[in-house]
Amino acid sequence: MSEAITVQGVGRVEARPDGATLELGTEARAESVEQALSAASQALTTMVAALHANGATETDLRTEGPSTYTVTDNAGRVNSYVCSFRLTARISDPARAGILLADCVAQAGDGALVHGVSYTLRDRGEHQRQARVLAVADARARAEQLAKLVGRPLGRATNVTESSGSGGPIRPMRAMAFAADAAEAVEVEPGVEQVTVGVEVTWVFAD
Repeated sequence: MSEAITVQGVGRVEARPDGATLELGTEARAESVEQALSAASQALTTMVAALHANGATETDLRTEGPSTYTVTDNAGRVNSYVCSFRLTARISDPARAGILLADCVAQAGDGALVHGVSYTLRDRGEHQRQARVLAVADARARAEQLAKLVGRPLGRATNVTESSGSGGPIRPMRAMAFAADAAEAVEVEPGVEQVTVGVEVTWVFAD
């Protein structure tokens, strides 16, 4: 019979996200590429100003573009041009995501685009420590039960390995619906993220 027992334990802790990223953009369609670029750029400037007014800094924002393409008729003739920009905004208070979305859309008007919202858990340290305690306790409980079942006393731990990870939000974000003249906050729900720590522990028997 082996003189050691190896078991796995898992600890899980739920945590509210402490950061969010807004994926926004602007788009305009016009008879010339210059007009489309000007309109999309103006909408982008307005959207950036709205974010600055709500506390965003230059390091919180990133723009990409412009991207342009032509729209043709059935005969292949160009009848308009479309220009778009993409804007990513990091915010430190996830609870304000809906307010900022609504404000950006209201300020940029029909040229506003919303690609989505993602949530992050930036400070994982304390949650991982809590999950680690639970994981080791889970492993010990399993080992003690197995040792008892085979009639052996459990001794000291001789080896421990750890794996950690996190799941996505386990409560989905509510659907977003808004108009270009939105005056109220868009209803979004960050949910909770699950921080998981797994351990594998080897104990020797005490006898």
